[in-house]
Amino acid sequence: MQAGKRARFSPPACSKGTETEKYLGPRATTGSSSGEGENEREMEQADLELRMEGCDETNCSAGVEEVAQEGSADGDDHENSQIEEEDVDAERLSYLNAFVAEVIEDCRSPGGVEDGLGVARDPDPTAAEQFFQWLIHPLSIEKFHQQFWEKRPFLIRRPQNRSLYEGWFEKEDIGSLLERETLRYGLNVDVTKYKDGARANFSTEGAAKATQVWKKFAKGWSVRILHPQRWSNSLFLLLSAFERYWHCVAGCNAYLTPAKSQGFSPHFDDIEAFVLQTEGRKRWRCYKPRSLDDVLPKFSSPDFSQDEIGEPILDEILEPGDLLYMPRGTIHQAEATSDTHSLHITVSVGQRNTWSDYLELALPRALELAWEDHLLLRESLPRDFATYMGVAHSDKDDPRRAAFLERVILCMDRLVKSGPWDSAVDQMAVKFIQSRLPLPHMLESEMTKEGRSLAITSKVRLVAPDVARFVVEEDSAVLYHMLNNSRSSHNESHDVCDGDSSIEFPLDYAPALEELITAYPAPVFESIARRHFSTNSAMSG
Repeated sequence: MQAGKRARFSPPACSKGTETEKYLGPRATTGSSSGEGENEREMEQADLELRMEGCDETNCSAGVEEVAQEGSADGDDHENSQIEEEDVDAERLSYLNAFVAEVIEDCRSPGGVEDGLGVARDPDPTAAEQFFQWLIHPLSIEKFHQQFWEKRPFLIRRPQNRSLYEGWFEKEDIGSLLERETLRYGLNVDVTKYKDGARANFSTEGAAKATQVWKKFAKGWSVRILHPQRWSNSLFLLLSAFERYWHCVAGCNAYLTPAKSQGFSPHFDDIEAFVLQTEGRKRWRCYKPRSLDDVLPKFSSPDFSQDEIGEPILDEILEPGDLLYMPRGTIHQAEATSDTHSLHITVSVGQRNTWSDYLELALPRALELAWEDHLLLRESLPRDFATYMGVAHSDKDDPRRAAFLERVILCMDRLVKSGPWDSAVDQMAVKFIQSRLPLPHMLESEMTKEGRSLAITSKVRLVAPDVARFVVEEDSAVLYHMLNNSRSSHNESHDVCDGDSSIEFPLDYAPALEELITAYPAPVFESIARRHFSTNSAMSG
């Protein structure tokens, strides 16, 4: 961290409906990229600004028109806009054309497969990646990201390893949960049925009674357990490994379906879904997104009717040990076979974790900082801009439109240079840290040593990467951590504003905290402490 760098950071967990989220971050710490093309663009911008200086209501339009003639010499702006729109549509159309499911067979013998949960339990920082590789075998991680992630579904069959997920979460575990815990309808458990082209929900007040749930199950109703990782150690390890690999919050639901029954209507979700079949057999049908607008959607869909979804691109029966991956936007429906019940686990990642979500955080503050930094954004709009801009004028061949849009591009360039890009990342990272599961190996003896005090020669390090985040807020250095995260409230929306998830330090401690975070797995603080305290002593003397 450079000396004197300041930031204004507001963690999202403390917003509580206010506008504090937009007040985040320092401006960008680096300038534009180097290169001849960039230098030429800078010269063009400087030349334009010189010509724009001193514009008033009478002479500004002329200067703008001059630039417009230069900028639109090769064609009008409407044609360019149309081409750009066609390019966007072509990109999404290409995505839909490549949206083809693939079936892959894992031919390993049972003796050649290690214990996946044992890998997930390993505290080594590389264990999460090793677990994900174990899960998607025989695909390599590299091939998964290049060919499938957010692109198209796949099914991995494991005819030789039907017991791969055995004991992770079973029908008997659901029965024990219903007897032991207080599960509430709509919060912890859903009872649903899909019949005659529509989904029905069984809802009642209060807790779900085991006898009531099993009575419905016997009549063909499906049982969905929400967030079973709160009670199942196996699923806790599974989700913890997912969160460590993906660096975002993971979710999990369990679906128990009676034989020859379907619990949900065709629909698509707003998450990347990994389906692990643990018991029984289930017929899965997957479909392409219906339109370009449904590609990688931000929100889940309503229920679809059968005549709205077209023909499936995948129609297969999942058996225990199989894995199905579906990018968000994949329409799907699933029905248990006639011979047995079905139980599967759906693990989700990637919800609200897109470039759009990131820019939604960063851009409002970037605009404020750009206004502070650049006179260009403070200048008035052209006196007559409403006479040639707007939907009614969008088809007109007017050079003033090209000049107006060129000016917008210049403003956007200033916004990019001033943006709080690092602080927006900090805000997303803090939200993850405050929402994630505790680590499996973070035993009380590892997290804190009662009775021990730090000395100037002490060495300390993080127990794992990504368990803490250092940010600067006004005149303080703040360390956000996950020591108080609760497994029992995982995936619940809640605000953490009481200071239990952060430690505030004087700004002078920022270099030490930064090195502590970035040095992992090496221990630090002995040399930092000596340097820090000696500096403070020299200043106080």
